[in-house]
Amino acid sequence: MTRTRTPIDKIKIHVYLRRPDARGYKEARIIAYFHNTDFCVSPGVRILPEQVDKKGRPEQLYDPGTQRVTSNHPNATRINSALQLWFDRIEAAFRKLSGPHGYTRVTKPMMEAELFPPSADAPAPAPAAKAATKKPAAPSTGVTWRELLEQWKHLNRHLAPDSLRKYDQLATMMESWRPELRPAALDEETAAEYRNHLLDQKLSDAAIKVHFTGIRKCFERLGLPTDAPWLQYSAQNAPQLDLEIDELRRLIRWRPTTAQLAEERDRWLFQLFSGRRYEDLEKLEHARQRTVLTLDDGRQVPALLHTQGKTGLDAAVPLPPIAVRIGERWQWQFPARGHQDRNEWIKQVAKEAGLTREWDDRKISGGKVHHNWRPVWQVIGTHTARHTAGTLLKQVSGNKALAKLVLGHADEDVTDRYAKDKARLLAPQVLEAWQQILGDWYDANPA
Repeated sequence: MTRTRTPIDKIKIHVYLRRPDARGYKEARIIAYFHNTDFCVSPGVRILPEQVDKKGRPEQLYDPGTQRVTSNHPNATRINSALQLWFDRIEAAFRKLSGPHGYTRVTKPMMEAELFPPSADAPAPAPAAKAATKKPAAPSTGVTWRELLEQWKHLNRHLAPDSLRKYDQLATMMESWRPELRPAALDEETAAEYRNHLLDQKLSDAAIKVHFTGIRKCFERLGLPTDAPWLQYSAQNAPQLDLEIDELRRLIRWRPTTAQLAEERDRWLFQLFSGRRYEDLEKLEHARQRTVLTLDDGRQVPALLHTQGKTGLDAAVPLPPIAVRIGERWQWQFPARGHQDRNEWIKQVAKEAGLTREWDDRKISGGKVHHNWRPVWQVIGTHTARHTAGTLLKQVSGNKALAKLVLGHADEDVTDRYAKDKARLLAPQVLEAWQQILGDWYDANPA
């Protein structure tokens, strides 16, 4: 008689919190149980299980059920991402080692060899020590900033291209500043020297903050602690450019001189009226995302239904007639274009349209304001459309809710996950605001 083998591909993964330090933080360990053994790894994060809220009541910041921190926890996104990354890596390694049918018994040395290969270019966090007296293995110093950041970009390749690109400047700066410096060798003194180097280069505080965020991501990849004060950098953002009503109307009535500029002017205007980010606009699918809002008086208003890439919330944005005309002109789908090309084209559009108002494109570096007066056409970019939409809608209506609806910002009511009902109620006010902003161009074709 043939004996049937039973798969032994069972694995359980848990987060274990060690003893608290002087501030109440607990170092997190991830433990996997399988095949009568266990495997432990340190993800390089420390968790504050609870705190006292403003009213003096205890507030839980760690949920044992989900084994994740709550949104109120400091660095919640980073901590949960690090935990999920290691849950996924351990699970994938175990499935691979247990074979396609789950019959192979997996041992701890097999898991260690799979997750921490000695020849790997970039080491992951070392396995957690069993005893407190055992010194953890030191991370390799041979891995470069660019290699670690490229790994992070690969693991997060679903993010918007702009989010994936923004840490390249860190790698380039490190290669030119101290080519021999490796992430594992960075200490508090060297980090302070690097911060001063960036300030000497007159980088904005916002850019320096991105650099230090990139450093922390490299430390995560190495399994090093990332919550030290010298790894943080706070930034005050300078004001963003908003077009005035007259400038917006100039863009609408300006007659394009080339096909590329015509495309970009229409795309920028459609981005303005629909509240979309430029990466969201690339995902526009007319057949599924065009909808109609039926108002209380029976009128039907065209709207665009989409999910904001940053907030994850559904937004049903009522469209003024001019936006519908632009959508129809382009069959509701614009050609895919690079961000750099778009920024160059909209600057040329604004220049030819005569947007010469002086704007203080100021930069805040080291907490000091550095003024930089330039004409609007030199400052305008793709994201100016969203800023302009939000500012003008609030300006003419005095109602912040209109701007929140059009821009797809998260609502305080977390139960309101679908905004179509709210859009129906606010649509008349949104369209009335656009009518005040656009005047005779409200129901017209752009030139």
